[in-house]
Formats: sequence, C-alpha cells, structure tokens
Amino acid sequence: MAHFFCIFIFLNLIMIGRNSKKIKSNLRLRMFVVFLVFSFLFWMLIKLSKIYSSEVTFDIEYINLPSGKVFQSSLISTVNASVRSNGFSIIKHKFNVKKLKFDVSNLAFKSGRKYYYLPNNHLTELKLQLDDETHIERIAQDTIFLNLGLKMVKRVPVELDVNIEFKLGYNFVDAIKIVPDSVDIMGPDVVLDTIYKILTSPIELLEVSNTINSTVDLIKFKNLGLTYSSSEINLVADVDKFTEGSLTVPFEILNLPVKYSITTFPKEVEVIYIVGLSNFSKINKENMRVLCDFKKSRDNKLNYLIPKLKQQSPLISSVRFVPSKIEYLIEK
Repeated sequence: MAHFFCIFIFLNLIMIGRNSKKIKSNLRLRMFVVFLVFSFLFWMLIKLSKIYSSEVTFDIEYINLPSGKVFQSSLISTVNASVRSNGFSIIKHKFNVKKLKFDVSNLAFKSGRKYYYLPNNHLTELKLQLDDETHIERIAQDTIFLNLGLKMVKRVPVELDVNIEFKLGYNFVDAIKIVPDSVDIMGPDVVLDTIYKILTSPIELLEVSNTINSTVDLIKFKNLGLTYSSSEINLVADVDKFTEGSLTVPFEILNLPVKYSITTFPKEVEVIYIVGLSNFSKINKENMRVLCDFKKSRDNKLNYLIPKLKQQSPLISSVRFVPSKIEYLIEK
C-alpha cells in the first residue's frame, strides 16, 4: 500500500513540473503576441503619419446655377482626384466620400446650349472645402460638359387613371372632380415642349358606397430639373344610393302645321328615371319638359310621335318613357 502511495506522489510531482513549464511557455507566447501587436500599431502610426499621393473619389454638388437656367441632361455625380495628404486623411476619404461643391455661376460657353466647367482651374477654392492636411493635386475629369436650357413654366392637365366599382345600387351623384385638375411644371423648355399631360398613379376603388375623397400621387417625369406645383391631387366625388322614380308629365307637340289639329293617345307620358335617394324629393314636373316633333315623324314616315326630354334635372339619369311611341290622329 505504501509502495503504491509513493508511486502516486511521484507521478503528481512529474505532472506539476510539466504544468509549470507549460504555464511559463504560455506566458512567453502571450508576451510575444502583445509585443508583436504593439510593434505593428507603432509601425502603422509611423506609416500613416507620412505624406502620400493617392486617388480619391468625391461626390459633386453643383451650386449657383445662373438665374433662369436649368440643367437639360444628366450630370456626372462623382469625380476622381489625385490628392496629397497623410495616411490618416487618405483612409478617411476612402471610406467616407466627401462632397465637392462646383460653383457653376461663371461657366465657359461652348455652343448652343452647351457649356463646360474646368475643375482644375478651381483647385484653390476646392481645397478650402477639405481639411487642412489634404491638398488636391489634380481632378481626373479635366472638362465637365453641361447642357443648360431656359427655365420655363407650363400648365398641363391631370389625367386620372382610376378603376371604380360601386356597391350594388350606388353611383356618382355628379361628375368626379380632380383638385387641382392641372399642374404647373417648371423645367427646361426643350423638355416641356414634349409634355402635354401628367398621369396619376393607378388607383382602384371597390365596393364604393360612400363619398370619395382620396389623395392620389402624380407620376413624375424622369427628367432632371423638373419641379411641380403639386405632387398629388385630390379625387372628390359624391356617391349615393340610387332608386327609380317616375312622374306623369304632359308633352308638347312641335312643328304642327297651323291648318292641322291633332289628337294623341295618350295625352301624357310617364317619365321613368334614376335618382339618388338624397335628391328624390327634389324631382318634380317643373324639372322636365317633354317634346314631340311632328315634322321629324312625318319626314321619317312614322305614324307615331317620339317623346324626347328637352329639359331635365342634372340629378336624374337613365330616362325612359312609357309609352315610348305616341299614337295620334290628324285633322285638317
């Protein structure tokens, strides 16, 4: 028993010795890694503090456009430039694109509507837009061409793109309204000359039974330099449940020769119409005037008169007559 105990103690001493060596080895490795990291960071600081020349991309914003002028075509939105700066600034410009403002108030004229801007002639003012450490040596795009046109205003009608389905028995009380029914578009004259109307976004209204009052976006043209007096319209319409109404109305006979007298069968006609429930009580005989043209029947060799509604209320629709043909006897 004592023999085995001695062996156990011996083996444990060996393991402790090995573990001690491993700990010392791991500690050396960690110290080496820490030293390596600090060395790398120190080396990077030295390198990034030095001055370099590099190519950097800048976004462009065009400012101070001459009064009464607008751009007629797409413009380049970025330029590449050779800059000289320390490593820190160059990395900053690589990952955070800076915007350069090109002052186009005094463009050089080429011909017609074409102008050009020479960015390398404006390096001093462009430099003021950057940090003190960064110097622009040269812009790669040495000439930027611009098409300028006269800024004009044109009023164009709005065309509605709508599909409306009513609930059974419902319909418009009067015509649908678009507010505004036209918009002013401002932009280059050559672009406006091609525009005659502006469409709304498609809209679908289903099972409609209440007054319509919806906002609809306009579909803007994909042209640079166009602005709009409104970007949307209101769609307005009164909706009501409709029912059938009828009134018995006397009729008049036109163009009957003086030497003739006429007897009709019947002497009145029933006018059947469709009207909104809210306006049902507003319809009466005074809203209607029914005429029969004797000359037209005679010219068409008809032996009956045809009633026509000469005067009717705008509140009614789908008018029909009973009877639709009026028999008559003529006497001299």
